[in-house]
Amino acid sequence: MNFDSEDILYIDFQDPKFQFRDIMEEDIDGFVQSNEIEVLVLDHYEHEYFERFPIAKKLIIISDKFYDYGDDFETIEIPLLDYEEFFSFQKQSSEKQTFNLFFRQGTLPQLATTLSPKEHLFGQFIRSHFNQSELKLLNILAHFNGSVVTTFQLYTYAKERYKISKDLIYRQIKELISRGVISFIPDIINPSSKKLLFFDFALAKYLSLTQSFLKQFDTMVALSLIKHNIKFKAFGIKGYITQRDFLIIPAPFESEESFWKKAHSKFAIYKQNGVKKVYIITVATQYEFEISNILFEALPFYEWVVINDEN
Repeated sequence: MNFDSEDILYIDFQDPKFQFRDIMEEDIDGFVQSNEIEVLVLDHYEHEYFERFPIAKKLIIISDKFYDYGDDFETIEIPLLDYEEFFSFQKQSSEKQTFNLFFRQGTLPQLATTLSPKEHLFGQFIRSHFNQSELKLLNILAHFNGSVVTTFQLYTYAKERYKISKDLIYRQIKELISRGVISFIPDIINPSSKKLLFFDFALAKYLSLTQSFLKQFDTMVALSLIKHNIKFKAFGIKGYITQRDFLIIPAPFESEESFWKKAHSKFAIYKQNGVKKVYIITVATQYEFEISNILFEALPFYEWVVINDEN
């Protein structure tokens, strides 16, 4: 269904003009009626801001926080781009070129379609989605991306760097989990441990000086599993095991000889945890070998991600 721009009223709740002025339902009702508005769009809407929604034939609410409005609304979740979606925007690039660009740019849709500096767009994104207190916490979370860490350890690290209460940081972390900004992945090897994953590997590097290539690559692999709705757990510090007992090991530059030696040294752990197949995710290398009845297959990320589907 298409609408003329004159039939749409768009209200951005982060517009600075509204900083010291409340937006009243009655004012919107009057404008909608007098201008015969068909579609009302409320962007950056804080849930429960209105006691009742303004009256319009079609109402669209845009928010980075989920809220259940019942059967009166259809909920559409718009996820960040995965590699395949990013690739579809790169019409004249090879797979290797696209992978390199994806690794640098990350998963924000704006970065797949613009030549603007990513640092500028990253800055715009975080300023429009997080307050100052949350931004400080984001820096802490980006620092620990890809690490095994507890909420208490995050609080201890944060309070040494800025003033924050334990209650507030616990509440903020809980909210960021609900918004999909971070995930804590249980570990099958160490059940009491959980691995922190930041929602975008390139943004994590933008926010922290401690994000190495390997941590970025590891996060990219894990986020691909999440995007494909594959249930998985961490397999120690390096690796993820899926519900079908496929072990996924990010090893961007591992040679066949080097990994063959590591596979033999850890084979007992693989058997103990019921591993059926091992995927070694690399930047460009391909090889395969078999030990006992377990197949080890190394694939470049951009090839593995295409077959990465267990549904």
